[in-house]
Amino acid sequence: MKRYQKNLIASLLFTLSGCASSGNAATAVAPQSEDQPAEAATVAVAAENASGSSSFTDDQADGGREVFRSQCTECHASSEFSDSQFKFKWSRRNAGSLYQMIQTQMPETAPGSLTDEEAVGLVAYILRMNGFEPGETELSADPEVLDGISLSAIRN
Repeated sequence: MKRYQKNLIASLLFTLSGCASSGNAATAVAPQSEDQPAEAATVAVAAENASGSSSFTDDQADGGREVFRSQCTECHASSEFSDSQFKFKWSRRNAGSLYQMIQTQMPETAPGSLTDEEAVGLVAYILRMNGFEPGETELSADPEVLDGISLSAIRN
């Protein structure tokens, strides 16, 4: 594929992904108990997500880094995923949107060929590059879990 074709495709994907909705799953959180109103539960989840809290392990992010090195470096540099352009584009979205884009559109040479484990590992790696702290529990590929992780903290 010629360079200008790659650039055209990359620009088109960037534009189309910018048009995708950035729904926030935190607004659909149910109350945790009868005594706690839904609004309070929503605020608690939003505050946790905005602070950069997430559930992925260092090992999982390290695995994502290895997938990145073997599958992504032909077209991407890791710095692309923590630079100001990335932060501007993704800070209004959630980890579910990032996972979905990776899972369905990457790698360019074989879109959709990554396993769930590889794709969620890449998300963990990108989260860690953007200041999210690893924890004790691996990140799940469950869409509800991923949609609940706001990327708003990466704009800092």
